[in-house]
Amino acid sequence: MKYFNYELISAANNWIKQDKQEFSQAEKRLEAALRKYHRELENLKTRVSQPAWRFFRDGFGRHSLHDGRLLSLRTGDGLDYHADGENPFRLNTQRTSADLEFLNFEQDSHYLFNLKGVNRLRCDIFTEDNRHAKSIGDLYIYELTAADKDQLRLGFLFASGATIIVQFRRLVFRKRRIERKYVPGEMYS
Repeated sequence: MKYFNYELISAANNWIKQDKQEFSQAEKRLEAALRKYHRELENLKTRVSQPAWRFFRDGFGRHSLHDGRLLSLRTGDGLDYHADGENPFRLNTQRTSADLEFLNFEQDSHYLFNLKGVNRLRCDIFTEDNRHAKSIGDLYIYELTAADKDQLRLGFLFASGATIIVQFRRLVFRKRRIERKYVPGEMYS
């Protein structure tokens, strides 16, 4: 992550042992990182769709993925290929892509990040062993940055410290509202 690494996030949230002055300095570093990130996002406005840009720039609170959950991560050279024997898997025309699906905390929005032209994917995914669910856990923060003039980088940082970072050419972003038919408390049972 370029702006929001785990060390900064854990210090700015006072998850580590530190005195009041160190905590205050971490909060200031986080504020400075957020300002720098917003400047970079301004430069990315023409490189992604408007809904995607608004999500990364203005998606806070209910309109964000903070405390959301990763539903799936798929990557490969043939995500759209159907292995049914009808058509060949064309070896010299495939492009690596990745799909990341998330559910927001309120469980009333489904997000899909379809990344085209993937040329690098780094994951440090692990489960939270000290938790009952033994899951990856809550998504804490995410960032969209430029890798270079042709490539973008999308990073996800979970509260546990787990990360997913993907470098790619094009982002297809979809958000779908879900009509939840259960009470929010049921998500904990």
